Parts: sequence; structure tokens; C-alpha cells
Amino acid sequence: MKPRLLVTIGDFNGIGPEIILKTLNNRAFLSKYDITVISPFSVLAFYSKLLKIRLDIDNFNVIPTGDENVIVIPGKISAVSGYVSGLAIQTAIDLCLNGEYDAIVTAPIAKIALNLGGFNYDGHTEMLTDLGKAKETCMVMLSDKLNMGFATTHPPISKVAGMITKSLVKRKIGVCVESLKNDLKISKPSIGVLGLNPHAGDSGLIGSEEIKIITPALREIFSKNKNVKLSGPFSPDAYFASKAYNRFDMTFAMYHDQGFIPFKMLAGHLGTNFTAGLKFVRTSPDHGTAFDIAGRGIASEVSLVEAIKWADKIVKNRISKN
Repeated sequence: MKPRLLVTIGDFNGIGPEIILKTLNNRAFLSKYDITVISPFSVLAFYSKLLKIRLDIDNFNVIPTGDENVIVIPGKISAVSGYVSGLAIQTAIDLCLNGEYDAIVTAPIAKIALNLGGFNYDGHTEMLTDLGKAKETCMVMLSDKLNMGFATTHPPISKVAGMITKSLVKRKIGVCVESLKNDLKISKPSIGVLGLNPHAGDSGLIGSEEIKIITPALREIFSKNKNVKLSGPFSPDAYFASKAYNRFDMTFAMYHDQGFIPFKMLAGHLGTNFTAGLKFVRTSPDHGTAFDIAGRGIASEVSLVEAIKWADKIVKNRISKN
């Protein structure tokens, strides 16, 4: 039986509808998966006509959400598009929590529009964690090149250092360890942990977080879980320059750009965003709404295709684990 996958429309003024339509137009790919799209019919019809993509509605399902009379303006940030994107996510979460579907693949949203639309979250991860009733989640990036976990998600850089506590590091790495075991079927996972400061603090000369917080946290995790290999904290620049990430099943970064810059350079468009720790599976492309090219027919669906593949794979891994 195929895992039941929901695809949310994202911000309909961005490239979400286009990459969804291009994916659904690939019959050979579509035949391998059970896909249902959550979107106003009118949005799919608008982009189908604009981009001249003819779809066979018999090959996938649509759950209509929001007002069908919405005005689509590619490239524009609006409260209406933000509301619809949030409503699609909320609907998908409810359906998964009710056991009707197994996974959510989310097309990109605009955080500003999401908030204008009445959903006060910093992004997908925070919204999924809250509405998905998860105790703890971790933002993870997946690819064939490397996997990357994050201690923090989207705080301004001025607040990051204050957020790095021993409790946070232990909780987030704990989620990653369980996800590597259950979602990726790695029985004895290994994780390379990056330091917060340049040169990983240089023995405390340019920062003490590595000595006072990160290293003690790693020791405590290992003392309670001997089946995981934790190494670090590493100096981030040397870690990536020496390709040390190849020695580990996952790299764990302290903040967004520390992990995302090398990840996107290595994975290219084949990266997938995964929210570890949820009761259901959630993946998404590793890019944003790309308002600058919305509606022009040049957006690539490659990352969305990868996100669908990963969602299907993780659901199957969870089923086989049980």
C-alpha cells in the first residue's frame, strides 16, 4: 500500500503552484505515489492556464481549501495568500493527526504573508510543532551528500548565543538521534557537532559556549545512549573544508546559516527540509517562494520531487520499524 501524501499549495503568489503542477504533470512519477493536493481549485486552474500545463485530474486528488474567488497576483505578498497557505497547512496537520494521511509535503510559504494572514509563526517548523502537538522537533535537512540538524531555526543572529543552552542541545540532538534510528534506519548513528564560535571557541579564548554548554551536553547524551557516536564541537570552517562531514550520518549546526550555506552548496537543488520529531512525516523543498520568478514558467520542481521521495521513504521506514 502506498503512503498517503498531502501536498500543501504554499503561497499561491509564489512558485509553489507551478512546481506542484509540473510534478503532477509527470505521469510516470505520479504513478508511484498516492498524492493529494490541498489548494483552492481556482489557484490550480489559474496556473494551469497561465503556464499551459494540462492535467489529468483522475491521476491525483484535490482537497479544496479557502475561498475559490481569490485573486492570484504572482510575485505579490498578500494577506489572502498567507491565509490560504496557513489554512492548507492547518488542514493537512489535522488530517494527519486523525490518521487519514501519513505525510505532508509543504510547498514554500512567505513568512510575512503567513503572519499577515493571521498565522503568527516564524515558519513551517514552528507552526507544525505547535499545531502538530509535538513535545520537541528539530529542523533537519536531508540529501545524498549530507544530513544537517539544527539547534535553532529562524531567530535573529543577535539572539542565537543566548538560546544555546545545555538543555536545548540535548533535546535537539536527542530528536535527531531517534530520527536517524527510526526514520533513516541507522541503528548506531553518528553525529558531528559544530561549535558556536569561530574556531569552536579556541579553548575559551573567543567564546565559552563550547566548554560550558556544548561539550557537557554531548557527554550527558552519550552517557545515556552508548549506541550513538557524538563528536565535536568542531570548528565549522575546518570541518567543511576537510570534508569531515563524510564521516558522520548527520552534522549538527547551532544556527541557520552555519548549516544551510554548506548544505545548499553541497546538495544543490536536491535537498529536502524535514521536521524530525512530529507524529507524522513532513518534508518540503529546500527553497523559498521565489517571488521574483513566480508565474514565469521557469521554476524547477526538482526539490519538490525529492521532498516527495523522502516523505514516501520515511513513512515506509517507520512502518517497517513497527
